[in-house]
This record gives sequence, structure tokens and C-alpha cells, in this order.
Amino acid sequence: METELNSRSGHAAHSQNSSMRILSAVGPGDVIMAHRDWKNAVRTPSETSITFSSQEFDFFSKHGVAFWAISCFPRAECINDGDSRVENRPRATTVALGGLNYHWVQLRYALSLLVSAVRFRATHAVIDSGTTHWFALGLFRLFGIKVHPNFHNVYWPVGHPPQRRIGKIILRLDSFFFRLCVDSALGVSPSCGQQIGEISMGNTRFFDYRAQFVRGDFGSLPRPRLVSPMRIMFAGRVEVSKGVFDILRICEILEGRRPGQFVFDICGTGGASDLLAAQIKAARLGNSITLHGKLMRPALLKVYGDSHLVIVPTRSTFCEGLPMVCAEAVIAGRPVITSLLSNALEALRGAVVEAREDDPGDYAAKIEALADDPVAYAALVRHTAMASVQFTNPQGGLTYALERCLLGSADQTALEAEA
Repeated sequence: METELNSRSGHAAHSQNSSMRILSAVGPGDVIMAHRDWKNAVRTPSETSITFSSQEFDFFSKHGVAFWAISCFPRAECINDGDSRVENRPRATTVALGGLNYHWVQLRYALSLLVSAVRFRATHAVIDSGTTHWFALGLFRLFGIKVHPNFHNVYWPVGHPPQRRIGKIILRLDSFFFRLCVDSALGVSPSCGQQIGEISMGNTRFFDYRAQFVRGDFGSLPRPRLVSPMRIMFAGRVEVSKGVFDILRICEILEGRRPGQFVFDICGTGGASDLLAAQIKAARLGNSITLHGKLMRPALLKVYGDSHLVIVPTRSTFCEGLPMVCAEAVIAGRPVITSLLSNALEALRGAVVEAREDDPGDYAAKIEALADDPVAYAALVRHTAMASVQFTNPQGGLTYALERCLLGSADQTALEAEA
């Protein structure tokens, strides 16, 4: 394993940053497989994006940084790779917990990360949002380890801060942690930065970056032409919080007004898949809504190519970051309809239609109006080209954000396309 890493890293062993040692908590995916694919320069067919973990590995390799990458994937496994490690470390249970048990599991996982960081002699820890409670990472500071939170999601849905007592208590503890223990953080959207600024009272520097894609994957897609029926596409997890049942209601409204003129393609799976299928059947909308399930990259790109509009109806119960589907849509030349809750309005300016949150009626009205206005639709399509630049420029990705955050390089020009 060590030989393979060194052959890919090249100059890494001679890097000036060899004293930097990073513990990286990378989220719920299989980081063992991700690392193996990265080393073999293999892209997973189920992924349309350049994975965030591979961008971190690129940073480690480029700068000769020893790392311990840990995910909470449920299959436990650990490999050593030279001076570095890659590990799937499940939480205590995969069963959904509530009450004090949930918080205890979070704290215990944070403690396990701290023990590993100390054993590894880590100088920095890059921790993805959702790994544990932020305030539980305050102990890292006592051991001289700098923590850099990496926000893939906002802390709370925009406009909907925590209202329950326990949520407010955790927010206060997290705010204390950010103000006193976090010099810098990273995140996937301007909204992440705005909330970090609010939580830290301006004490935490924020480094913005975007999900990255290979433009060539989308190169053969035809430019959309506004014809009937209008095809609206959803790609993502099939969950209530993602708004999939709002799509059902939107379709009912449009079908009632203009039968056969609007069809929906839903790509993905999730906990609500069976219920959604049953409700589509009960509503007799099988000719208007197609459930494709989870698609590999080539099949997913074909659905993009057939679509006119991409819908992202995230609800106010979900903390979005900046959905991958928004980036995929504009790279594919397809406008997006969404609400403030997706945190995509600023990044996709000119290529996005805003609808009111949690309001299927407003989504339906905006879709219907767009179908009747080919000039407005053409303008949205034109603006997708500019909006897409930030998602296909590696200097706007996570590798370069880590360089700005950890090494002090301050170039953010790759994100200027959204301004």
C-alpha cells in the first residue's frame, strides 16, 4: 500500500508541510473504497461529482501530509498506508436513537476521534458537519489540535433557527466552541459562511468552496428546447424533507389545470420511496410521474438531457448546504426551480427560479408561468453557462480551499463567477 501511495504522490515525501498531521472525519460514506478508487484513479459510476474525499486525498498527497481519514460507514475496517491511515469507524449503533441516548452516542464518537487524534499526534482536525456535536470537539484545543469544521450543510434551515429547548442549548454550547476554539472553517455555500459568522460572532474565518464536476461528462447533452410536455426532473434522496411529496402535489395541481403538459422524473431512492410510489398510484399519476430509482452516471445524465427544468423543493425541516443536483443542473444547461432553503439562489443567480418554501401551489404557478414564457426560459438557459463555471474549476474546490485554510493561500478568484 505504501508503495502505491508514494508512486501517486510523487514529490510528497519532500514537501515542506511534512510536519502537518491531519485527522479527517469525512462523513458517512465508505472511505476505504473511496481511498482505493482515488489511488487507482477510478471514478465510481454512481457518482457524477468528484468526491470530496478524493479532493482531500489530493491535498494530502500534494503537500506530503500524513493523515488519518475516518468515516462512520457501518462496515468497520482500517488500513495503514505508509504513515497514514484510512478507517471506517461505525458509531455505536446504526439504529436511530432519540433523547439522551442520541447525545451520548455523539459525545462518545467525539471522544473516540480525540483519542485517535492524540495517538496520531495530529496537528489539525478537519471535521465534516454531522460527525458529532461541535461543542464536543472543544477538548481538541486542550491538546493543541486545531479544529477546522467543514460544513456540507447549514447549521439550521435558513430562516428557521432552533426552537426547541435542547436545540437552543446545543446552539449556545456550539457558539462558545466556535468563538473560542475555531480559527477557521470551510463550507459549500455562502449561507454556511453567514451562519458560521453568526455562531462565532465574527471570530471564525470562513473559506468557501464548491462541489466539483468533470464538464466533459455533460458535453454531449443537447441544449434544452421548450416544448410540450415540459419535463421537470428531481434527483436526490427520496425523503419527506427533500420535498418529494410536494412534487406529487405540484403535479396534481398542474395536471388538473393542463392535463398532459407537465411530466416529472424522480431519480433516487430513500426511506419514502415505497410510500411515494403508493401515493402516485393512488392519485393515478403514473403517466405524469416516473420513478427511476437510483441511476448510474450514464443513465442519470440521459434523464438530464431529456429534461427542461430541475426542481429542488427542499423543506424547512432539512439543513441543506448547496445541493449537488443544483450544480449538475446548470452544468447540464438546465435551469433550477427552488426556494431559499436550498441555499442555491446566490450561487445560481440568473439560472434559477425562486419559489416560496413549503408551498407546492407557488411552485406549480412558477412552473406554469415559465412554460408560457419561452423568452424568460431561454434567458435562464443562457445563464447556466456562467453559473456552472464555479463547479468545474478545481481552484474553487475543496483541495484549494484546504490550501487557503491550512496553508494561508488567499486566492478565492475561482468563486467570482457567482458574484
